[in-house]
Amino acid sequence: MNYLNGKYTETNFSEGELYGTGLFETICICNKKPEYLSDHYERLYKGGHSLDISFEMPYKEFQEIILDFISKFELDNFALRFTLLKRGTGYDILINTRKLAYSDEDYQRGFSLKTSPLRKNPTSSLTYIKSTCYSDNLISLKNSRSLGFDESLHLNFIEEICEGAISNIFFIKDGTVKTPATECGLLPGIMRNKVIEKLKEENIPYEEGHYHLSQLIEADEVFITNSLMHIMWVNKLDDKIYFKRKITDKISNFFNK
Repeated sequence: MNYLNGKYTETNFSEGELYGTGLFETICICNKKPEYLSDHYERLYKGGHSLDISFEMPYKEFQEIILDFISKFELDNFALRFTLLKRGTGYDILINTRKLAYSDEDYQRGFSLKTSPLRKNPTSSLTYIKSTCYSDNLISLKNSRSLGFDESLHLNFIEEICEGAISNIFFIKDGTVKTPATECGLLPGIMRNKVIEKLKEENIPYEEGHYHLSQLIEADEVFITNSLMHIMWVNKLDDKIYFKRKITDKISNFFNK
């Protein structure tokens, strides 16, 4: 027997509802088409194995569900969230949408970052999957925005740069594009992977590594990525102001063609 909103119920609540055991993907819908859908599917599939969620849905069925949803509600320039919540040996599917939040003014102005007191845990398996246990990130983001910043910057326990609350981070120094290695304690985002692929394809100097805040402060340019914003240049980190964006714009233009 359970109690819910003033009523007694015999409803059996799932692990997803009680413990937050679940996964989600946020998919950008542009020109009425989902972007990088196979990449989102692959990450769901791998994450399912990590959380013991038996996500064996064929890609074609997953694709059909998404495309039918887009067609039914005539979605364009939307964020679509596909959530799996563990229920026994199976799962529940939840789909919800919202308008894309990023404007032309945002891309012109750039985003500001605030270093968060939160520290990422490289030893936690949840660090590397898109889990519905997302409160740490949301609290961090809310705190940064309350201080007038757009996004948080997270470090790990040994003060290495990891990621933003809702983004991955890149910086540029002396013509080389750098980004924290996955083992620092970050979720390797879809757009992060696409940027890395493009850097290799275009023979732009690039490296993944272990970096400290001082190196980010000394960077020539900084930008962040996620599946919805794509690439956003950074104009400020704490008290540090950045003015350059030439290489960032060059990389961004590869995806705007």
